[in-house]
Amino acid sequence: MTPFLIALFVFALAGLGLTLWLRSKPAGPVSAGQAAERSAAQLSKLRWRDFAKLVLQAMHKRGYKPAGEDGLPADGIPTDGSDIVLERNGERALLSCKYGSASVVGAQALLGLAKSATLRGTQHVIVVTPGRFDEEATRIAQQQNIELIDGQSLWPEVRPYIANPDAADTAPAAPAPKALALAWAGAAVLGALAWMIVQGLQAPAEDDMPPPAPVVAHAPQTTPSQEQKAATNDAPVPTDPAALEKRRQEAANAISTLFGVSRALWSTQSTLLVYLSSEEADPTTDLCPLLERYPELAASRVQLQPPADSKKPVRFKQCRTY
Repeated sequence: MTPFLIALFVFALAGLGLTLWLRSKPAGPVSAGQAAERSAAQLSKLRWRDFAKLVLQAMHKRGYKPAGEDGLPADGIPTDGSDIVLERNGERALLSCKYGSASVVGAQALLGLAKSATLRGTQHVIVVTPGRFDEEATRIAQQQNIELIDGQSLWPEVRPYIANPDAADTAPAAPAPKALALAWAGAAVLGALAWMIVQGLQAPAEDDMPPPAPVVAHAPQTTPSQEQKAATNDAPVPTDPAALEKRRQEAANAISTLFGVSRALWSTQSTLLVYLSSEEADPTTDLCPLLERYPELAASRVQLQPPADSKKPVRFKQCRTY
């Protein structure tokens, strides 16, 4: 697997892991407003009949009960979703459950309720919704003496009759966009670190290197010039470590300028690591004369490292035997 694919895998795995962690992280303290909004949202997920049953239970707590009109089911809830007549201490009230896809109930839903209440012999109108009422609906309700109960006001009354009421108060909040952005930025950093580590491991350690390949007897080599031979034969090998290191660096720098060579460096005292810029490059012909200029480096092992995305194996050369 190439370093890029490994880095991409680390980035995706870290990003998804951090996202899941943020989503599963328990939410902080919930304010009263947030709890009311979540409770109203929970009520809006109920079916109309289930919602009406909860409202009747809340009305029963207030002392109301269905008036027992003809044709009603045993639970007192009309099958057609019409308004319900309630009775308390001889006083009758008309209960209207405004339950639908709209979360805001407008004034249009209240029109005609006062007349309907009069026709059915009720003195009071109660309108209940899991959502909320707009300003115009509130104004008309005040004029016609209609009691409005929205989702936030209804929740405390129906909460005792819900199987798991704490779910609305403790549901984990979705992670903030800023937190998600920071999580994926951290994943990108981890991916970059993985790429650099894999790149650093491209050059094998000295102990893990395969034995050097045998030297090809007829490998093409360039015969050094007379000046190079004279310099090699006449100049003594220095004994100063600094001078030897300087000669090693000069050889590596010269080889780095060859065609097909990306860079050259000494991985060990006796191994020159040459990074090739293409799969077809073979700088051995020009490389060996540059090493043979230095007697102490002429027999060094040369490791030809193919490009990172290449499938060709590492090759080893040796310009001169000991």
